[in-house]
Amino acid sequence: MSERKNDQHEMLTAEDLQDFGFTRSMAYAFLNRPDIPVIKIGRRKFIRREMFHRWLEQQEQKKDGDDLP
Repeated sequence: MSERKNDQHEMLTAEDLQDFGFTRSMAYAFLNRPDIPVIKIGRRKFIRREMFHRWLEQQEQKKDGDDLP
């Protein structure tokens, strides 16, 4: 794992996502999804921290709704 502090970065990289528990392949697959708002700079892809947390909240809400009849 990286020794960097995630709370200091405005934009997250695949390596930052690995610090959150994603495997390397999961992080790259996530950043290549068409529904994820990434920022491309050259060949690198980033996601804004705020957007990542918003996506996580949406996933939690979907999971909570799965239990409803």
